[in-house]
Amino acid sequence: MKDDGLKITANKSRLTIAVGLLVSILCCSLMIYTLFHSGKQAKAYLAGYDDSNIMTDFVMSNTTTMSERNIWDFLHSKNPCNDRNLAKAVKGYHYNIRDGHFVCMADEMFSGQTTSHIIWQAAQDYRINPQVLLVVLEKEQRLISDTFPSNLEYNHATGFNCPDDGKGCRPEHAGFINQVRSAAAFFREVLNGGWSNYPAYETSNILYHPNRSCGSKRVYVANRATSALYRYTPYVPNQAALRANWGYGDACSAYGNRNFYNMFTNWFGSTRGYEVYGGILDGYNSAGGARVLGNPTMNESCGLKNQGCYQVFDRGVVYWTKALGGHAVRKGKIHQRWLELGLEYSVLGYPVGNQVDGIKGGGSYQNFEGGAILYHPQTGAHENYGGIRETYRQMKFENGMLGYPVSKEGCGLVEQGCYQHYQGGSIYWTPKYNGMVIYGAIRDKWFRLGFENSPLGYPTGGEHCYDGLNCYRDFERGSIYWYNGYFTYANYGQIAQKYREIGRSKTILGYPIMDQVCGLVGGGCYQAMQGANGSIYYSPKAGVHILFGGIKAKWMQLGYEWGRLGYPTSDEYIVGGGVRQDFEGGSITWKHGQAYESYR
Repeated sequence: MKDDGLKITANKSRLTIAVGLLVSILCCSLMIYTLFHSGKQAKAYLAGYDDSNIMTDFVMSNTTTMSERNIWDFLHSKNPCNDRNLAKAVKGYHYNIRDGHFVCMADEMFSGQTTSHIIWQAAQDYRINPQVLLVVLEKEQRLISDTFPSNLEYNHATGFNCPDDGKGCRPEHAGFINQVRSAAAFFREVLNGGWSNYPAYETSNILYHPNRSCGSKRVYVANRATSALYRYTPYVPNQAALRANWGYGDACSAYGNRNFYNMFTNWFGSTRGYEVYGGILDGYNSAGGARVLGNPTMNESCGLKNQGCYQVFDRGVVYWTKALGGHAVRKGKIHQRWLELGLEYSVLGYPVGNQVDGIKGGGSYQNFEGGAILYHPQTGAHENYGGIRETYRQMKFENGMLGYPVSKEGCGLVEQGCYQHYQGGSIYWTPKYNGMVIYGAIRDKWFRLGFENSPLGYPTGGEHCYDGLNCYRDFERGSIYWYNGYFTYANYGQIAQKYREIGRSKTILGYPIMDQVCGLVGGGCYQAMQGANGSIYYSPKAGVHILFGGIKAKWMQLGYEWGRLGYPTSDEYIVGGGVRQDFEGGSITWKHGQAYESYR
């Protein structure tokens, strides 16, 4: 026994009561513990102690509180590991002595692993807060502060499967590594919903002491972490133990959970903080937990749309509804855009999945009830929903020719239309035509003409190409032609209709070589073509007709539509030995290689 100036505590020989207790996990749940902190008695935190909620599930599950290096630093800050008073050694126990001093746990190794690594690895493997394991090691064997630990203390390091019956720990769980990992696995089992004799969300009778005559207390166990602590140490401190803070209570006092709470709050702060539970906790974990989202900065808040709830964390927000479950929206460009749109009240609604990173070019996306938000460093974050999203899906999203969106989705166009621009083109949607993809030189030409407000209207079909250099695209009231891989020309109205009827570029006319020009005499329009010096002319009075070859050349000599003949009123037709074309003021006949005009 050693006197540290505060309370006499058990040291090398365990302070136990052999009562043959079958359900207890620990071997020292009754032990009085005095914490040493820079030579002063530890602060009292029992004012916040709650039998129902000793620790929250979130705090017990938070694996990000300490790195392996943090654990190493913590162990060395609590114990200088330089005790040279070898006379303290107890006969019959084994110690590790190096350079004339005891080796404490901070510098000990097992199977080639440092104790800080063993603790950290167990915490990561079983998703347990490493601070919890450190407190258990101190509560059970004082291994954090003990300056001359023995092999027996290491064998019983966390007290796992070491009942209060004086018989020691079960052999299969002995040894430091086994003890640490077994304790971590035990806590994780209960946190995952495994069996506990004091189940979460229920009220149980919990003994004050192994001596049943000391009585019990009805305790509502508010969460799984508290359930795990009671299964590990199946006693609740009585009032005498609580009044004593760190010291002795009375003959019916047990101290395990009291000491756990005191040590944790003294070393690491609150055992509760902001609580995370239920569907929010599920969503938090599915998004990567503290590694991705950090720690909570507020408690859960409800009353959102569709009875939804949310909770804010360092690096994101988890939203939950009964229908959709919990999903996180991480702080960043996607969250910012969703906020601008109106969060869950926007057209997108609630998230239905977590953010997905690592897509094409380092982009990210997140799906919502009504669509998605896509982000790329070069294009920003933009929403995508409705009929436009369906067309985008058909185009293989960002992996297709369109790439990422570069604009918001805009609606309110003529005919109830909507649009969205992308790296490789645009999608325009109307109830009549659904989603149409438009891109390249034809899209650029359409933009210059005035988009859907141009004489062409909306696109109505896909792009058609003959040889990769000559393509066309039809619109509601016309077409755009891409000629020779460079030139783009548009026609519309009666001229466009006529050109389609005769077979477009497959005829003698070939492709347009200029845009349709209007404003001629009498409200006329025309468009010049590639082949045979051809053109298509239109006037409201004369209709739409083709002019080419020798007849057109003669008409040009006679003054075009300004001349006496005026506009053509027919296409060419065969007459005896030649062809003829009628005009408003007469006709031109081509015969034997010569053109002859006649007037009415």
